[in-house]
Amino acid sequence: MDQSLPGVLLSGASGLVGRNFIRAARGRYRLFCLARRSMEEAGIQPDDNLRWLQVDIGERDKLLGFAGLLRSYGGVQYVVNLAGYYDFSNQEHPEYTRTNIHGTHNMLDLAKELEVERFVFASSQAACPFGVVVSEETAPTATMPYAQSKRAGEELLHRYAQHFPCTIVRIAAVFSDWCEYPPLYTLLNNWLSGKMLETRILAGQGLSGVPYIHVQDLAQCLLRILEKSDELPQLCIVNAGPDGTATHLDLFRIATRSFYGKNIQPLFTPTWLLAPMIIARRVLSRLQGKIAFEQLWMLRYVDEQLIADSTASRKLLAWRPTPRKHITRRLVFLIENMQKNPDLWRSWNEAMVHKTANRPQLMLHEEVCTALESCRDEAAATLAAQASPVFNTDTSFLQTYFRLLCQLINTIIRTRNRPMMQQYACTIAFKPVLSGVGMQCASQYLFDSSEFLIAQLRHQPHLHRLIAKADEYLVMIVHMAVDQVEDQFELLRLQSPVPLEGFVTMPLLTIGEVELVIRQLEGLSREVVAGISWSGPVVQVEQE
Repeated sequence: MDQSLPGVLLSGASGLVGRNFIRAARGRYRLFCLARRSMEEAGIQPDDNLRWLQVDIGERDKLLGFAGLLRSYGGVQYVVNLAGYYDFSNQEHPEYTRTNIHGTHNMLDLAKELEVERFVFASSQAACPFGVVVSEETAPTATMPYAQSKRAGEELLHRYAQHFPCTIVRIAAVFSDWCEYPPLYTLLNNWLSGKMLETRILAGQGLSGVPYIHVQDLAQCLLRILEKSDELPQLCIVNAGPDGTATHLDLFRIATRSFYGKNIQPLFTPTWLLAPMIIARRVLSRLQGKIAFEQLWMLRYVDEQLIADSTASRKLLAWRPTPRKHITRRLVFLIENMQKNPDLWRSWNEAMVHKTANRPQLMLHEEVCTALESCRDEAAATLAAQASPVFNTDTSFLQTYFRLLCQLINTIIRTRNRPMMQQYACTIAFKPVLSGVGMQCASQYLFDSSEFLIAQLRHQPHLHRLIAKADEYLVMIVHMAVDQVEDQFELLRLQSPVPLEGFVTMPLLTIGEVELVIRQLEGLSREVVAGISWSGPVVQVEQE
């Protein structure tokens, strides 16, 4: 990493705002990104000045354990805490406390230990009540569970500002050119559905409204805070978004005119009529195995507005949202993307609507890796003894190959890099074939090895509740390898029988060479366990 660049610790790196912040900050900062998803899942490209730490900020001990690691990479000057949970149920959820409050507390303690120069906390304008003009001085007194968790986070920053400078960023409703904001996505789906009734319905008088900010503008706002950190007060509150509000009626007129090519007369619907409509939609959705977005609690906000006054923030940061990215001008871009790429539009937005706080993969990965390590050596010895007569080789060699298979699966699980199995398929199964036992036998041995391994894992107490998912995950990984091996042989046969005959005469990898590959994979696993995820492939031992 380039030690001349200031370091930023970013939580919530795999989210919409986090991904865009990373893109905007590349080349200007050393980025240490915290996320529960892997780098590959988040679609983040590797960079010499980026390290991906896969961790849940609610896991205090594990998070604080990264302090020494971060110092070894030159430390960090800034923390940008974007991680947070929200849903639209308006119900209490344990994640509001665990992630939004305790997680923020954990991040603040980590920042204190790292002696950072500024802590930036992502709050929300929705933490303030509707019906008032929201300025930087407005108290966050909204009563929704999400708003209460953000208020608690802001209170924590007031306490920690005695240790290091802090900035509270109250963010408007964030959208992208692909929407990715569930309430807006639902409105557009209804208005642009082509259905006679849904196309025209507007709740109340259509005056419900909130301020919106384009995610790229928000990323630039966050960067501006870091750039001007030395000039900012010890504790400051910033409104990230434009002044005013954007009402449903405003958005309806723009969206329908753009989509249908003509003005559509809205059908203003009173709340007493909306209630049975919402109930009917929820019942119908449940019968179809779906979950309706609209809920009865939303009726309380019909014709209510959240109006922003960000005058003080503009003066403090010498920054303002880009006019051409205002929601009323950008909406046509959203509709264009919806029309040209409907499947992609739907998949991205449905993922936002139905995202969940529970990520069982985290538990699965840890438990499977622990189980693999506990049973590997015993299973390797047993399987090698069974297979030795078939392969006509000594048990120590096959035992080493089985250890390689275990370590490869372990590394793939830890890194979430399934294509790695294809990269190593030739090493773990193709090259043993060179002893002359044949492709089918090698593929079968690889498959039998995985079945034996899964059988051993079923007896591990740690996997009692996860064994079905573990079975599915492991079988999928090994099938990738088997298919890759057989594809390679099929390709060789189609090309010419001569190359295949030549491979048979090549020497097998030595035990020492296989051990080297195992050590490389172990090193990669240790880096991920420590928190550093490397996306590049491990160097493989190749025969000349």
